[in-house]
Amino acid sequence: MALTFEIGDESRPKGHALLYFGSPQAGLLATYVVLLPVKMDMSKYLPPMLAAQLGGLASEMIGDGGGSFAAPPIPEEVESIEPLRHLAELRGDDFVWGGDMVLGDLQAAMRQATEAVHEYETLYQRYVDANPQPSPSAPGRSLPSDAGDTSGSVQQVVYGLMSDRDRLAELSKLVGTMRFALESQDEALAEETNVSLQALGKALPERFWGERVRRAARDSSDAGARLAQLYVERCYKLLEEDFAAVQTLEEQIAALAEEAPPQGDLRS
Repeated sequence: MALTFEIGDESRPKGHALLYFGSPQAGLLATYVVLLPVKMDMSKYLPPMLAAQLGGLASEMIGDGGGSFAAPPIPEEVESIEPLRHLAELRGDDFVWGGDMVLGDLQAAMRQATEAVHEYETLYQRYVDANPQPSPSAPGRSLPSDAGDTSGSVQQVVYGLMSDRDRLAELSKLVGTMRFALESQDEALAEETNVSLQALGKALPERFWGERVRRAARDSSDAGARLAQLYVERCYKLLEEDFAAVQTLEEQIAALAEEAPPQGDLRS
């Protein structure tokens, strides 16, 4: 597959690109290509629920385990090319034309996008290989690994591919896991769950108050447990657009937050 770089240089890919296609049925279609600088097996970060839903498509979504993928995995329709071009310029992305795409078969469309990702990755690897790291003049000290940040970044990308309903199901599960970790004094599990809640909170729209849910879940008191439960219930009522119930829950949250131990204002 031949890619055309409209912004950027195919001899020096940046490792992140807005990739667009043309379709006789849908007009313009676009996706975002990411080549992670740290190679990893991304499949182990997929939530079990999402992995079960994807089945054999998971490998096509997340590439060959090297950290290269397109999000969304099937390019989405866009109204115009100019806003995309403007965003690419603002963000410093490569802006790449991937050719025509016929949307008769979703798996075929995903496969075509995956082929474009692989071609972009090939160009990028060629550039990296042509510019090897200079030999150090003196032994240096390795930087400490930050596995938590890496895990959270990957989880955030995965959560970004999920629907709001699936994100809320994952949120409810993580809140329950956090309560178990606190009650059993499992600090490692609590920290791991906190990283997941942070990543999920960033992927959720702000109206769901993801950060407040996380902070309430980390409160080991009975008030914190009740507050986390109310926040999760509010999320589901908001998703269902039951705004009367949302208002009632917010009133209960406001009253309970006054009684919670001082760990920051959960309403702010």
